[in-house]
Parts: sequence; structure tokens; C-alpha cells
Amino acid sequence: MVSRLCVLSLLSTACFAATYTIQTVAGSDNATNGGSALAAALGQPEGVAIDGAGNVYVADAAGNCVRIIAPDGTIQIFAGTGTAGFSGDGGPAAAAQLNQPYGLAFDTDGNLYIADLGNSRVRKVSVGGVIQTVAGGGAFPATGQGQGGPATSAQLMQPRNVTLDPGGFLYISDFGANQVYEVVANGTLILAAGTGVAGYSGDSASALLAQLSAPAGLALDSAGALYIADSGNNRIRKVYNGVIITVFNTPAPTGLAFGSGTLYVAASSYFGTVSQQIPSIPSAVDVAVDPAGDLFATSGVFVLEIPASAASGVVATIAGSGASPNFGGDNGPATAALLNSPSSVAMDSSGNWYIADTSNNRIRMVTPAGVISTIAGTAAAGSTGDNGPASAAQLNEVREITPGGLMLPVATQLNNPLSVATDAQGSVYIADSGNNRIVKVTAAGITSIFATIDSPQAIAVDSSGNLLVADPTQIWTVTPAGVATSTITGLSSPTGLAVASDGNLLIAEPAANLVQQWTSGTLTTIAGTGTAGFSGDGSPALSAQLSAPAGIGIGANGVFWIADSGNNRIRSLTPVVTSQTAPSATLSVVNAASLAAGPIAPGEIVTVFGSGFSVTGSQLLFGSTAATLFYTSATQINALAPSSLPANASSMVSVVVSGTAVAASSTPVVSAAPGIFTTDSGIGEAAAINQDGTLNTAANPAPRGTIVSFYATGQGSGSSAVTLTVGGYQAQLEYAGQAPGFPGLMQINAQIPTGIFLQSGPEPVVLSVDGAASQAGVTIAIQ
Repeated sequence: MVSRLCVLSLLSTACFAATYTIQTVAGSDNATNGGSALAAALGQPEGVAIDGAGNVYVADAAGNCVRIIAPDGTIQIFAGTGTAGFSGDGGPAAAAQLNQPYGLAFDTDGNLYIADLGNSRVRKVSVGGVIQTVAGGGAFPATGQGQGGPATSAQLMQPRNVTLDPGGFLYISDFGANQVYEVVANGTLILAAGTGVAGYSGDSASALLAQLSAPAGLALDSAGALYIADSGNNRIRKVYNGVIITVFNTPAPTGLAFGSGTLYVAASSYFGTVSQQIPSIPSAVDVAVDPAGDLFATSGVFVLEIPASAASGVVATIAGSGASPNFGGDNGPATAALLNSPSSVAMDSSGNWYIADTSNNRIRMVTPAGVISTIAGTAAAGSTGDNGPASAAQLNEVREITPGGLMLPVATQLNNPLSVATDAQGSVYIADSGNNRIVKVTAAGITSIFATIDSPQAIAVDSSGNLLVADPTQIWTVTPAGVATSTITGLSSPTGLAVASDGNLLIAEPAANLVQQWTSGTLTTIAGTGTAGFSGDGSPALSAQLSAPAGIGIGANGVFWIADSGNNRIRSLTPVVTSQTAPSATLSVVNAASLAAGPIAPGEIVTVFGSGFSVTGSQLLFGSTAATLFYTSATQINALAPSSLPANASSMVSVVVSGTAVAASSTPVVSAAPGIFTTDSGIGEAAAINQDGTLNTAANPAPRGTIVSFYATGQGSGSSAVTLTVGGYQAQLEYAGQAPGFPGLMQINAQIPTGIFLQSGPEPVVLSVDGAASQAGVTIAIQ
């Protein structure tokens, strides 16, 4: 596992305001919506079920969602947001939170029932897509007082699997309670089998007096007999007329299903019927059978099918890529990447952010343009790779990555190091948690024990050189002489610390699901409601839900980044402008390629000219939404306009410095406003690349019929009609869309027209997107 690596920046940034807006800047759900099911990375496929239209449903317990695989092979989220939690009853299933969903079953009306194991509930999704709890969530233990009352008043432990009879009676196996329950037509919960004490006993007697051990899969035959995968007892048991017997023995069975009167069994080392194994699937978690006799199984990280029409035992994979469900997205937008329990963030002097992607055993970097990549670590934890490329090294210690990308050791003989910090002299401090100490490594490489503190979790250095240390309940201040004093008490497992240049201390408390700020002896919450979950992007941070925020970093524009570990995201906290003073100057907002004033498009790279800007303390706002900054000087800002800007409207654009708007202007927004990048301030030779990879110039013209790459911005939401003309003649486009690795940049690969009608030398180039044309005066050199 990656240690909580925190490469602290020495940048000075002010904390401008006490209230913030929150937004995701890296990380996303691990769902694949609308794409091929074979390309989807499944985390932990458990229950499987088929509806009357032939759609296959799979519960992804690790993905906290239920997915639907259509007959055409595409996959969608059916229920769950992908973030563990409980919410959404009475609303759309896809907007609700699930927590480790396991078993699935349909009733005769087409409603889907979900064993929401982590929420200790069974939930029903109606044919109309509305989700509701139908069992569990109550105050009365189902093992006792909960029996005989409403199922929603009962307290389930670990509902593992569900099944229904033709009359709509619901059966629930409770893995943790070692019992099976029945919910009858009026919603009353009664006991069907099990004493509640794990064990094996009771065959040929009352099922209510029998012992079960971790009951899992359930199935009903046409006579109404209930079959139970008694997984802890390695057997299948049958309950009929209240009497229980054993009908089959196999190691750890978890899935059952009937097809044409035949009982199929999914187990840890067996798949087949009670009379014959199907060796082509050596193990499975769950099984379902459709009316045509096709078999479906969840096995490993795949969903498999054995068609009834295929040769005996022929298996086809219908879902699952086999890739990690929690890692991906390198070299693309950070907001589309997959993270796995990120624990710490820090920014360097160039504006790059670094993320300790803990459970992926990697360090990831996000550029100012929002592109993510891996700079250190592989998928495996370990300590190999010293003195070699950081990207090939294994991570599990405190290491240094040089500017050249080499991995070097910093300190050895540590026990669970959780955090690092550096001071102005280049010394490194390590929270050696398992050894109850802070280790100091000077710039000369001399190692010493700097302070003794029980289980240190996080450290930071303030402007006076004091070391701030978080233990599980409090913050300590340790002077340069090594004297420790308790500063803040009564905290809930603080694991992230950062010091702003004004001396304010930022504290991430994962157990409280809060981010707090310590100012002049006062502790104030600045983000989180205290309830775990994921919500609030684009809204005040105090109304947003966080899930185990583990680390915090200081940015260059008064912005903080927090590692929202439980949500597998990095989220920014942007200070809200508090000044009511009218701006003293106006702005000029132009297309960064053409440098032409006029309307802009959503997601366009823009250049803003004005005065009074701060190189490190400026924000560019479109309304209340902050733009991504690429470059800032005292008179110019290059930035990415928010893609959320509504077209055919106007946006108030303002530059904010230290909480005060210093300049503002209203700018019209349209769906597309293309501009081609040139080598001379928006006119003249296009910044184009010839087919051989060289820059197109008058001395290096493009031959007719070859492919030339042009670069533009301002595509906006337009995509249905993209054309490019050379010398007034339309060029064939090989590609027109997002340029790899740079948000807002459009790339157009066009074939130069052939024929004698084009003259050698410079020819005009015009790009059109949905009828909007690029600037005049742009040329390409033709051979």
C-alpha cells in the first residue's frame, strides 16, 4: 500500500475567505454507462438476475451499484451511484446510494429486489424505476422482537440473498444472523429457518429449530419448497412443509437457481446441478436461468453465459474486462480518472498537483490543464526500484522522487509511516506511526528521532519552523528544539494537516467526515456535513457530504484540495468572494487562438486582458464558477472557460484578487466559436503539423494529399457539423475532436485537397463548427 506521501509545497498562498465552494477535480465513479459490457471493469460481481426482456442484471458489491446488460451487449447503471451509502428511497434507483449489494431477484410483476447487505436492508425497484426499502432499517432485531411485525421495523444484519414465490412472498437469507426470513403479503416478517446460532443441526426436524451457518443463495421449486445455500456448512438444504433436510454437499455454496425443474448450484469449487458438474466454470458466486434455458453466472470479475443452444459447457463472457475497477484514466482528464482511496495531496511550484493514490499503490500527477498521469508506483506494493525510474518502482516506504524521475530511499527501519513534511532547510520529517515517533532526516542525510508521540497520523510545518503533529485525538505543536505541547484536543482521527501562509491550520478528519480550520484558537468547520456520503459539487462546501476526507493540500489561488478518500475523489475548496465592492476596471475576454473579441463557447480556452491581476492569488470566475487557470501575469490570464456555461446567454466574467473583484465584464456565450491557433497572434501561418511530424511553414510546405493536423479551440457543444476548407475547397477530415491530454484544445486531422486548382504557397484555412467560422487571415503552406 502507498504510504500517506505528502510532498509539501513551499508556495505561499493566502486563505482569503471563511466560506468555500466545493467541486470534484479528480476521480469519478467506476461505472461504464452506455459502453460495451466487455469493456466494463467489474469490481465484485455477486447476484445475477434476468428480466422478461432478456436484460441481465448484476450486483457489483465493490462498485456499490446494480448494472444492467442489454441484449445488444451494452451496460448501464440501473441502481446506485457507485458511492457507498444509504439514500434515495422514494426516488430514482440510479440516484440512490447502495452499500455492497449482493443478491437480486424479480417478482412476477417485474420489480427487482436487491439485498443491500451493507445497509442491512432489502430494497425494491419498481417497474417505474423507483427504489424503496421493503425490509430492514428498523429498530427491532429480526432475530427476536422484529419477527411478527412489519419487515421495515425489523433490524437485519447482513441480508445476503433474496427470492420470491409466485404469490409475491419474499425470502431473505441473513448471512450474519444465520437465519432465513419470509416477508408475507401484508409485509410482516416471520422466521423461515435457523435458530440464529451458527452451526449445523436439525435435519429431518423443524427448520425453525435447525442451525444454519452463513446462509446465502435461495431458490424455490414449483412445489414451493425452499432451498438454502448453507455456505458455512458446505451443503444445500431444503425446507418443505416446515421440515429441513440436506440434499447436496459442496464447499461454500453461495448461489442457487431453478431452470426447467433442475436445481443449479454456484459454489467456491463447483458449478452445475446437484447431479452433474459443469467443468467449464470451475467456480461461481451466483447463477440464474432464463426461460430459454440459458445459464448465467458471476465468477471472479466476470459475468458468464452458457447458452442452451451452444455445445455442452461452452462458456461466453458477456461482461467484465478483467481490468482494475479502481484504476484508470491516465493521460486524460483527471475528472474522468479512477482513484482508489486517495489519502494525500500536494502542489508544486509549477501548479502540478500530486495525489497519493493509496490503494492503487501509485503517485498520480494532475497538470494545471487537468490531465492526470502516474509518476511513481505500479499496482503492487513493495520496496523495489531504488535508483531507477519512479514509474517502475514499488511503493511501501518513504522515498524521494528526483526532478529527473528517479526513486531514491529516504529512511529505513520504519513501521507504518503515514505522513511526511519538509522544512525550509530541506529536512524531511516522517510520522513513523508504528514506532510512536517523528523521525527527522536532514538535507545531509542524517537521521534522528525528533519527537516521541503516540501513533502520529499527520504532520505539517508552520512558518516559524514548528512541527504540527496529529495523533488519533489531538494536534501537537513541536518546537524546533523538540518540545511538544498539546494544541487542539477532542478531534476524530485527524489524518491530514496543511498550513496556509496566514497561519491558519487546515485539518482533515475522516472519522467525522469534516474539514476544519484552526484560526486564533477557534476551530471552524469549512467543509462537510458530518454525515458520510457524496453530494454538493458546485455548492457551498458546508452543505456537501464527504466520506472519510484523509488529506488536504494548499493551492496557488487560495484554493484547497482535499483527498475525499471514501468517495475516491479529489475535491477543491474555492473561497467565495465576500467583497461587495464594484470592480474598478473592465476585462477583455478573447479566444486564445484567434485573439478575437466576441462570443465565447463553453469549454473554450480564453485569454483575459486587464490590470491589477496577482500572479499567485488571482481567480477567474464565470458567474460563480471558477475557471481552470493555465497562465497568470499582472495583465493577462489564460484559462479554460467552464464547460457548464449555458449557450445563447451572457456570463459575467470577473477577476478576483484576495477576495475582491478587481475587474469584470459581461461576455456573450454561444454553442461554438472556433478559432485556429497560429504562429503569429491569431493570423498568418497556422500552428499546424505536417504528416511527417514537422511544423508547417513557408519553407516546409505540406504536399497535396497528405494529412495535416490543425489545432483550435471554441468547439463548445458543437460537433454535428465540422468542416475545414483549404483555399476555399473542402478537405476530407480524418479526425475532428478533443486533442489528447489537453482540455479545451481541438485537433483536426485534414487531408490537403489534391488537384491543380490549389496554388503552391500560402492558402487560406477556415474551420467551421455548426455554422460558426474561425477567424480570417489564417494560412497553410502548400507544396
